[in-house]
Amino acid sequence: MTTVLIILPAAAALLIWALPLNRVSAGSLAVLAALAEVGVWIQMLVRFDFGQSGLQFAQQRSWFSDLNVSYHVGVYAFSVWLVGLTVVVMAVCIAYAFWAGRDRPRAYFGLMLFLDAAIVGVFTAQDLLLFYAFFEAMLIPLYVLVGVWGGPGRFGATLKFVIYTMAGSLLMLASVVVYGLSEGTFDLTKIGTSNSTWIFLGFAAAFAIKAPLFPLHGWLPDAYRESSPEVAAVLSGVVSKAAVYGFLRIGIAKFPGPPHDLRALILALAATGLV
Repeated sequence: MTTVLIILPAAAALLIWALPLNRVSAGSLAVLAALAEVGVWIQMLVRFDFGQSGLQFAQQRSWFSDLNVSYHVGVYAFSVWLVGLTVVVMAVCIAYAFWAGRDRPRAYFGLMLFLDAAIVGVFTAQDLLLFYAFFEAMLIPLYVLVGVWGGPGRFGATLKFVIYTMAGSLLMLASVVVYGLSEGTFDLTKIGTSNSTWIFLGFAAAFAIKAPLFPLHGWLPDAYRESSPEVAAVLSGVVSKAAVYGFLRIGIAKFPGPPHDLRALILALAATGLV
């Protein structure tokens, strides 16, 4: 069921891109796929056992056995609600875009559905490299959605967004590789904890940019201002939560020492960001 939540919107996006659909057909198919996604999540929620701790609806297939890299997805009690937040918000935003009548509808709705699949992947990935792949895949449609369908200053906003997020992505990729190789596995359910401040800072920088945390928030005002209303809603309502989820799932859970040592600085930056 977890894999279905990822494949369903991605398959619908490919279908919309491949078929010569008009605006009404493309929008209708996108809304139908988004609503079906909500239906699948409701089934997951009904069947989820909240009295049982641990990973549920897990699916795992080995990819690179030498490096212990696998396709491993599943949900915990807190992540099942984040998946629900994603599918519901995306369904509402896609329906609004259909009502608003966006131009180039096949490209637009396909990108929105692809974004839906990537964000669900972030919340369900249980392998570090898989998490990184979904985290980066989430940014690709956002670049295009802001840069093509944004306001008059969309090119500057997109360029700033790309520069900030690419810097964070490179740091996170380095941390993922070093951390996984040092522990002998990339599986988040098996990998041990680390007290390396440098590896932690690599993850923290990427998540802080995406959250965003002061002073790495410079991309946010322009991106929010120039985005279409539904894309701004996804950025503020879902994508920022994906960064906080990564901080909780990886940054704090897997690096208990550095967050404790840097807690005063992190809290000060968070408080400044709120102000």
